[in-house]
Amino acid sequence: MTEKHVPARDAASTPLALWRGASMKCPRCGAGRIFEGYLTRRDACPHCGESFEGLDADDGPAWLTIGLVAHIVVPLLIFLERGELLPYWQEAAILVLVTIVAALVFLPVSKGFFVAALWLVDRKPG
Repeated sequence: MTEKHVPARDAASTPLALWRGASMKCPRCGAGRIFEGYLTRRDACPHCGESFEGLDADDGPAWLTIGLVAHIVVPLLIFLERGELLPYWQEAAILVLVTIVAALVFLPVSKGFFVAALWLVDRKPG
């Protein structure tokens, strides 16, 4: 069996590891996927075998997602209200749809970012 070359953790690779996490890839190798499904974290990377045990992001991704979605929805709300282009029910429908879609898109990205950040600081129980 051939060994897979995976670089060690160092300060220069921190942004790369965070980017890999936000891309929902293993922060160590960048090849394996962090999640089995939409938000279910794997126990280990299927490519390099790096353990993800104990890297529980808890509520951090939800808070980050709320902040990101708010930065999209609030300017859209202001634009729609100032222009008075649409009836209120259409504005509400647009805002609800944008909010739901943005939250569904950003939540796994945020969780991957948090898993990578926890991996970097090695916050594992024990």
